[in-house]
Amino acid sequence: MKRMKRAAPAGLLLWACLPGAPITPACAEPAREAPSPSPAKRLRAQLSAMVDAGEIPGAIALVVQHGRPLLSVRVGYGDVATRTPMAEDAIFRLYSMTKPVTTVAVMMLAEDGRLSLGDPVGRYLPELAGLRVYGAGTQEPLTTVPAARPVTIEDLLLHRSGITYEFMGNTPVHQFYRRHGISRATAVASTRAQAAPARTLDELVARLGTAPLLHQPGERFSYGFSTTVLGAVIERVSGEKLDRFLKRRVFGPLDMPDTAFVVDDRHLPRLVTNYAASDGGLRAVDEPATSEYRDPGRLLDGGGALTGTMRDYLHFAEMLAQRGKWKGRRILAAKSVDAMFTPRLRTGAATPEDDSPFGYGLAIGDAGTEAIGMIPRGAGGWSGSAGTYFFADPAHGAAAILMTNVLSPPPYTARAYRLRALLDQAALAVIER
Repeated sequence: MKRMKRAAPAGLLLWACLPGAPITPACAEPAREAPSPSPAKRLRAQLSAMVDAGEIPGAIALVVQHGRPLLSVRVGYGDVATRTPMAEDAIFRLYSMTKPVTTVAVMMLAEDGRLSLGDPVGRYLPELAGLRVYGAGTQEPLTTVPAARPVTIEDLLLHRSGITYEFMGNTPVHQFYRRHGISRATAVASTRAQAAPARTLDELVARLGTAPLLHQPGERFSYGFSTTVLGAVIERVSGEKLDRFLKRRVFGPLDMPDTAFVVDDRHLPRLVTNYAASDGGLRAVDEPATSEYRDPGRLLDGGGALTGTMRDYLHFAEMLAQRGKWKGRRILAAKSVDAMFTPRLRTGAATPEDDSPFGYGLAIGDAGTEAIGMIPRGAGGWSGSAGTYFFADPAHGAAAILMTNVLSPPPYTARAYRLRALLDQAALAVIER
């Protein structure tokens, strides 16, 4: 039979814990858990680790709600070779984060009564009035069939037009694009052999008019030059070049002085170097002095050619988060912003990180995207090829943005997804919902 251990008398325990007595387990302070780092400190450590690992050159992240900064992080370098610290006013290549800006411009024209979203695009761009759909064959002339209906402005806003990018696949339609130079000169263009790209927006539109659509209009989401075409619509409807229209209607009212298609001499020192991920580490692919963004004659692509700063894009994102108002001024009607944030189809991407509901020019978060650490439920946002990413959340008056400049093609795409997830998780930790 086991003997029970007798408890020590209370007086003995009290004596053992008196000052001067040896420290025993009985009177030692209970262990305390180390305090968790703040969301800002955690994000700074995570991004810094990616810089140290040579996965990104540097980054800036910002989360705001109702105009109040909740989180701000800046790490790494604007140029790795010279170890130039990432500047607060650094200028980044926005790539496809240009698309929401062009979408807002189209919604402005709709509010003005200059166009309707149901209008056939051929009404404004006759080059695209007789589009046909790929049917069969691999050799030209490809077999095509009539479009069941015309491509509309709304189709272009939703990327369901059947217009694609030359680098999005290797179907006979993609091959046709490459053989006929249906592309623009950029670091994101297809690495496969192709004809010389279009030099102007009008030339690109004309070439698109000769290509078969990938599928029937309205059939499904297919990422491509749809928003680029919308830029051409803006030019034809407004009678202004795209850069001038955006400056007058969007950049001026939103105080975005550093957002442009071309980086001039005055802004050049602030343009970061653009990199591409490779087995040998980060490889510079577009340096400021010789950048494609220096060319004043470059194609004005409303789908992917703007540059800008964190501050500038914050103003744009805040306007969306405030349902069209910024600094007390009405920029876009609330109903137009609501229309942009209304899910209308899914992107249907093969990777979970890219599969989401889609509105006009924006991916829309739902419970599923939030559950896997991506865009929060109810928010709308988009990313750029060089790692930039943002979302706006009108329901909570919040916006989150991450800026960097590194292309992450396969097999490095996980880095881009990680950047987006890190910002999403940090934002959810600080936004009051």
